Amino acid sequence: MILTRRVTVAVMAFAMLQGCVDPVEQRQADEADVGAEPAPIILQPDGVSQGEDMSFPYGTEKSKIIAMLERFGVVHQSTNEECRAGPMESVSSPATGLTANFQDGELVGWFYDGDGKLAHTAQDITVGSTRSALEQAMPIEMQTESTLGIEFFSGSGVTGFIGGFLTDDSENATIESLYSGTNCFFR
Repeated sequence: MILTRRVTVAVMAFAMLQGCVDPVEQRQADEADVGAEPAPIILQPDGVSQGEDMSFPYGTEKSKIIAMLERFGVVHQSTNEECRAGPMESVSSPATGLTANFQDGELVGWFYDGDGKLAHTAQDITVGSTRSALEQAMPIEMQTESTLGIEFFSGSGVTGFIGGFLTDDSENATIESLYSGTNCFFR
């Protein structure tokens, strides 16, 4: 009887420990997850990307962009029926400052006015970059007729473009926001 109890207890203990992980290993894994930050978003003339192997060109499904942005936190969705370009759905990420624009469920543009640490162009230009750094990184053309502010434009439009707004017209100006593709600006 005593032998049967010992075997039963040993079998139960073995079964319970089978799925267990060393508490030190589990704590290290949990701490690694907490400290891991998503790779910055790369703002591109023809869409966005994240990391080395996650590219989201214009035409990408809305659900894929939402999944990428949710890595940074909560996202908000909205619709604008009065956009000149046609009805526009937007998904914004308060944590990053990126708003992705969609028509017919596909990515058509983006607007960025967030923390420069979480998104930047491939040339490392972001909100807060100086005008001189911008001009060294890419050719720009100032939009002197803009009704929206001190606006610049870079790119041919054939392979995409990046535009944006500066704090003022001086050489010491900094970037306030960047955009590409279709946006709902009321000019």
